[in-house]
Amino acid sequence: MESLRLALGCLTILPVGPRSTPSDVAFGRSWIWFPLIGLLIGSILVGAHQALARWMPPMATTALLLGLWVLITGALHLDGLADVCDGLYGGRTPMDRLRIMKDPHLGTMAVIGVNLQLLLKFTMIHSLAPSALAPSLLLAPCVARYAMVVLGTTLPYARTNGGTAASFVRHATLRSLLIALTIALTLSWLIARRVGLGLLGLASAVALLLRALFFRTLGGITGDALGAAGEIVESVVLCCGVMWLGR
Repeated sequence: MESLRLALGCLTILPVGPRSTPSDVAFGRSWIWFPLIGLLIGSILVGAHQALARWMPPMATTALLLGLWVLITGALHLDGLADVCDGLYGGRTPMDRLRIMKDPHLGTMAVIGVNLQLLLKFTMIHSLAPSALAPSLLLAPCVARYAMVVLGTTLPYARTNGGTAASFVRHATLRSLLIALTIALTLSWLIARRVGLGLLGLASAVALLLRALFFRTLGGITGDALGAAGEIVESVVLCCGVMWLGR
């Protein structure tokens, strides 16, 4: 269970991180839990929406739900999206981009990117049909974290020095990717049958496009890039939930 605690501590604010220094094997195995942790996040969101909707108007419910979504992850993925927006916009070489992404100060593109992301998520959640709400909220974080597995297990770590995701990426294995895929396929089918599998396929396609982008612009993957990918895929799934589910 060391790998599960490690994954939970990385992806959420839940105080369940390892009590001692994790082993290399635990870092490699932690990837298999990513889709399940996404499902946990989605389940919390569905439960919160059901509770909030009894007392709050729809728009207020959506705003509070989005705030909870950010809180659960400690805004870590949004921070990654902000850094990637600054780095890809301001840098001309992989080294420049990585240096900008490491800078703690936020630039204009970071502010714009995060605000657009939050606005998009808010709009899509608020636009979901009642019957599409639960499956969309379950699928979005689930398949987004599978997309993170695709990137983290198939790309090298971009930085020469250490970083938040360095140990995860350097000890990733093909076996972890295959197990995560099996779990993601099962969950997607159980949640939304063929539509769920279609959304998983779409998330995989987006992950492959991002893989090509990050390999070309950064030379590999970083923790910031993983977080940005998770945010992007979540928005894609929510948009498709509005179009495909509940109709």
